Amino acid sequence: MANSFFQFKQFRIEQGNCGMKVTTEGCLFGALRLTPSTFKPKRILDIGTGTGLLALMKAQQTEGLIDAVEIDETAFKQAKSNFENSLWSNRLSAFHTDLLEFEPNRLYDHIICNPPFFQDNQLGSNRQKNQAIHNSNLTFDDLAANISRLLKPETGIVSVLYPEYEMEIFKKKMEERGFYELVDIQIHNQIDKPIFRRIKSFSRIQPKHITVEKFLIKENNSTYTDQFISLLKDYYLHL
Repeated sequence: MANSFFQFKQFRIEQGNCGMKVTTEGCLFGALRLTPSTFKPKRILDIGTGTGLLALMKAQQTEGLIDAVEIDETAFKQAKSNFENSLWSNRLSAFHTDLLEFEPNRLYDHIICNPPFFQDNQLGSNRQKNQAIHNSNLTFDDLAANISRLLKPETGIVSVLYPEYEMEIFKKKMEERGFYELVDIQIHNQIDKPIFRRIKSFSRIQPKHITVEKFLIKENNSTYTDQFISLLKDYYLHL
């Protein structure tokens, strides 16, 4: 059974009321550099924030104002509480709304999203968890269209995490809307394992080159790789 909280070095995630708990790939997504080093976002949007993990990690990394939208009321309340109890409560705002109905007063420099991706035929008995991990409430088209609507047209960057197959579908949806791939990070559990998750960043400006990186979580003896430790040492309590 997952713990009711996850303690990081600079913040705590209460997660007992959320369908999706803190995951290793979520922590990787939050810690990785997904934009050029010169990119300093002033406004960031976390779509489907859940516990608020990604928003809190970006608050630790940046000086930007961060909005987080969450459709599930229980998860929204938990994320809001996690924000209020953090060091960056003045820069974090949670919104209980459907993304399709979200109308902010400004566009965003950076949008991050760890979206639901399982198909309906895999639904379980837990409604809240279903909503957190199944894409019936947020399709590939809906997500791509609303990212296009909410992102700054010239300078904005969006970063998403998907499994391999779903990422290829989403990439096509973004290309249809005039976006170019900027960053491609391939995550493997171990060196001899297939790609576990894929992270990509997109922008409307065609880059001179695409940043491609392979990331290994664990060695063959199941210990964390130096690569993982180096990335997460500022966040994980025991690294």
